[in-house]
Amino acid sequence: MELAIAFIVGVVVGAAVALVVGALRTRAGRDAFAAVSQEVIAASGRQIVELAEQVLKAQSAGAAAQIEGKKELIDQSLSAVNQRLAEVRDFVQRVESTRQKDSGELTATLASLSASTDSLRTALAGSKRVGEWGERMTEDVLRLTGMQEGINYAKQSTAAAESGTPDFTFMLPNDLKVNMDVKFPMEKGVAYLDAADDQQRKARGGEFVSAVRGHLRTLSKREYIDPGGGTADYVIMFIPNEQLYSLALGLEPGLMDEALEKRVVLCGPLTLYAMLVVIRQSAESANIMRTAGKIIEVLGVFEKQWQRYKDAMEMMGKRLDDAKSEYDKLVTTRTRMLDRPLGRIEELRGAGQLPDQGGEQES
Repeated sequence: MELAIAFIVGVVVGAAVALVVGALRTRAGRDAFAAVSQEVIAASGRQIVELAEQVLKAQSAGAAAQIEGKKELIDQSLSAVNQRLAEVRDFVQRVESTRQKDSGELTATLASLSASTDSLRTALAGSKRVGEWGERMTEDVLRLTGMQEGINYAKQSTAAAESGTPDFTFMLPNDLKVNMDVKFPMEKGVAYLDAADDQQRKARGGEFVSAVRGHLRTLSKREYIDPGGGTADYVIMFIPNEQLYSLALGLEPGLMDEALEKRVVLCGPLTLYAMLVVIRQSAESANIMRTAGKIIEVLGVFEKQWQRYKDAMEMMGKRLDDAKSEYDKLVTTRTRMLDRPLGRIEELRGAGQLPDQGGEQES
């Protein structure tokens, strides 16, 4: 359409130029040209306007069709987006519902855990309860190591332990034993962990370390270490909480050296597990060696008896050979020597026509 308009405009402009050139040669022509040019311009203008209207109508129709098609595509895209947004909205609602449910369960669990912690703290408030809890922790470690009471260790009663007897005694090779105490200033450690600020924590930390040192001195003065009585040259102090064990060594790094100087070995649950595994394996190895020695002794006795048995069997074999030789002589030589007189007797009886003894008896 734009090319057609340009062509028409070019024709009109060409005709107008030709008329102008011809009319400008005379005055009358110029007047006529003025009149004609106005008509031509008017006619050309109308044609251009009509042609432009047609072009615009055609372009408007095409644009409307394109717009309509794009509108349908936009509507489809909007519909898909709305559907996707609805799915996302449903998913967010489900996630939020699940989050609220989980949050409620977590809150309830935390409340239950807090109540259990308070109950445990109350239960461990007394030294007797701490000792019982330490013994329970010790039994759990013993069960993991595979030790058996009465074979690998001996456990004292609570009353005996309070009177100065060690809580546990472990059997070592060569008829040795090592004692262990499970009492510990648990309340001082819990107080340190519950401190509200650094100043209070520092003060309670000092009290905690002092309580540990005091317990070390008490153990070193008791008769838990008696090499003359068959014990090892040390005693085990069990701290039945790994966190408090690490806390004690963290607050006072030299505490382990102080304990060793007093011949006390500090152990947490993990350290005690490793130590008891070594004790059990060494005891089992010693039992195996002891049993092997007894087996060797029995084998020595068996070897002597086996040699006597072989000598007796050899002698019996010789006697059997001699008996067989005598038997062969009886069967062969002696039998022939006896058969010869009998044969001679039969010859004499036949020559003298003597009656047969057996025949007479039968008659």
